[in-house]
Amino acid sequence: MTAKQLRPGDSAIISGFKSEIKSKARLLEMGLLPGTEIRIVKQAPFNGAVEVKVRDYYLSLRSVDTGNIIVKKIV
Repeated sequence: MTAKQLRPGDSAIISGFKSEIKSKARLLEMGLLPGTEIRIVKQAPFNGAVEVKVRDYYLSLRSVDTGNIIVKKIV
């Protein structure tokens, strides 16, 4: 499952990234490390930006980037 498949209010643990992405280093620098919990706060309409909470801060990510983050949903 990818972070793009999560809906606002859902939480998940990052388990990795798709291997073919070029922005992996940028995502790691932003604190999106494997084992980290993220929560989807809101999503812009028409496949727009996604606001996520990581630790104690908020990030806005492109929809393409959320599709490259592999997660395990927390039930």
